[in-house]
Amino acid sequence: MTSLAQPPLPLALIVDDDPALRALSRMSLEQEDLRVEEASSGQAAIDVAAVTMPDIIILDLQMPGMDGFVACQQIRQLPGAEFVPILIMTGLDDIDSIARAYDVGATDFIVKPCHGLILSQRVRYMLRASATLNALRSSESRLAQAQRIAQLGGWEWDLVKDRMHVSDAACRILGIAPALCDHSQASYLARVHEADRALVAEAMREAVADGTEFDLGHRLVQNDGTERIVHVLGETILDDTGRAECMVGTVQDVTDTRATEAKIYFLANYDSVTHLPNRSLFLHRVAQAMTCGAGSQIIGALLVVGLDRYHRLRDMHGSRKAEQLIKDVVERLQHTLSAGVTPVPSTGAETPVLARLSDDQFAMLYTHLSAPEDSAKVAHTLMSALGTPFVIDGTSVTLSAHIGLAIPGADGVDADGLLRNAVTALQAATTTGQNSYRYYSSAMNTSLATRIILEQDLRAAIAANQFVLHYQPQVDILSEKVIGFEALIRWQHPTRGLIAPAEFIPVAEEEDLIIQMSEWVITSVVQQQRMWHKGGLAPTAVSINLSGLHFRQHHIGSQIKALVYEQGGNPQDIELELTESVLMTDASTTIATLRELKESGFRLAIDDFGTGYSSLAYLQRFPLDTLKIDRAFVKDLKLGTADSPIIRAIIGMGRALKLHVVAEGVETRDELAFLRMQGCAAYQGYLFSKPVPANQLQHLLRDRRSEEASMAADRFRNRLAS
Repeated sequence: MTSLAQPPLPLALIVDDDPALRALSRMSLEQEDLRVEEASSGQAAIDVAAVTMPDIIILDLQMPGMDGFVACQQIRQLPGAEFVPILIMTGLDDIDSIARAYDVGATDFIVKPCHGLILSQRVRYMLRASATLNALRSSESRLAQAQRIAQLGGWEWDLVKDRMHVSDAACRILGIAPALCDHSQASYLARVHEADRALVAEAMREAVADGTEFDLGHRLVQNDGTERIVHVLGETILDDTGRAECMVGTVQDVTDTRATEAKIYFLANYDSVTHLPNRSLFLHRVAQAMTCGAGSQIIGALLVVGLDRYHRLRDMHGSRKAEQLIKDVVERLQHTLSAGVTPVPSTGAETPVLARLSDDQFAMLYTHLSAPEDSAKVAHTLMSALGTPFVIDGTSVTLSAHIGLAIPGADGVDADGLLRNAVTALQAATTTGQNSYRYYSSAMNTSLATRIILEQDLRAAIAANQFVLHYQPQVDILSEKVIGFEALIRWQHPTRGLIAPAEFIPVAEEEDLIIQMSEWVITSVVQQQRMWHKGGLAPTAVSINLSGLHFRQHHIGSQIKALVYEQGGNPQDIELELTESVLMTDASTTIATLRELKESGFRLAIDDFGTGYSSLAYLQRFPLDTLKIDRAFVKDLKLGTADSPIIRAIIGMGRALKLHVVAEGVETRDELAFLRMQGCAAYQGYLFSKPVPANQLQHLLRDRRSEEASMAADRFRNRLAS
């Protein structure tokens, strides 16, 4: 085992011009386990001390050259010599010499000649005293340093003399130079903030009267007007008779600590952007309200507002602009919730609680409605307030919203359950169109569970590539020849079989999975086109539905073109279909995106035309190629019955805009005949073929190739004949 190193023995320096006295002194000190160095003159002593400072110096006063007085004075001026004990050895016994020795820095004196035992014991005593003083000074230094770090000072109030001693550290906290400190309680109280002064004075008075402690925080004002927060502790000291004789205590500057605590509390309970309560604090306040109202006794509602397209707008405009948008939203919500704005009579004066739950969700609790059903009026007012366009980067942007409502008591007797059910109602509202609200019902939980399972299965399907494509032919309405196909995605579920897109596409869009699926469709279509081409079949244009979320991605044209080229395809063989609602969302930006896609070589179609809210002013500015009439206008068309002015208007408008018009969902001969009479260019539907896998289209493609070859041969013969 390695032993710890022993500390070195104390070093004593003997300074005397008499070699015999130095030798006797050395002998006495070494017997006491001291290390000894010698110097024969004052200057020699200074030189030794400058290199290695001794633990004690035994110094003779009467020496030639530099005497002991001068040597002592100069040694004291060396670094680290301030507290080294210096024992003066003198044959002079006059008082003046002794007084002068103390003046120049001597610690003690001894008259020589002296017995060796007396010298060694005196030195031992001085070394012990020096060690004790050094330890005390070190302790005081560490204490002072700790107090500076902790911004802690001490004070003592002499109740008999009414005098208050304040430490230097306490003076710094009070903003007073220690030399200028007025040691009185009145001086301390004068520094206390005017609003807190009476409280502090009363706490001190009560502690003195009761002989107890006091513990409080208060504000104080420094000379320069700076306000600080301090924590003061005081304890009353009693004399032998039980009378209070003094009070001792500490004062600590806790300004920074309180600021940090306040910041931590804020971050834990409030939203950093809007300064509204966050989910945690909102739940706490809901719980308080339900406790005070005995749960079902509250006449009110909990509403959760979800903003549509917020994340898309944030991606388009950046986080800073999105934060400003959220602040504008909050301003409108707060204005709506303020007195006199919401058209609901209140049974009390309590203000509704508004909170931000997440990036695009807000919650509010009403506890003083005339009837729970009045919350529907609140929902209408909120949606109306958000319906007025916002401005981002000089562009007008309209936000739509959905609202879920839950009634305390009926829909939950605890805060967590009530909020959870309101969110469930919000999710149900998102399936009913823009700007809608729904009340919670227990059946929603079953629906939500089904949706969660569907979402989980959908994520697994993307990872396991469980999707397939079916193709529906698009047919020329006069010749009834195939002119292209529309690619339609299907989900080959491992246990449920083939699932139609209407069931899973909305979930994919809500969970931002649609872009991955859309890119898979584009890639798969191009691969299929190449397979057809390698098989000697005629090149065939394919239409692909493009989701709104994918359409709003930055540089969408170059992204899709890169996907097509990566698979060896040609953008001219692909038509991208977009719905009216997608095109008319931020129509000015839509024009630029459509032009980018058009310049990338893609054909463009407006899908399900007539079901949205297209502006004709914008429609004629969109660089479109195809207009597709929605199935809703085609079904039940019959010859010889009442005319369909909507179909006639759509076809006429499409032809006027030089668009290729395609009717969707054609299932009967009457429907086809009517469309042909109105001049519709093409159709698709079950009348010709339902969507089928690619391997079932071979005969259609071969027939098309044969017809094209025959037509080419006829053109060649005609040229020869001419």
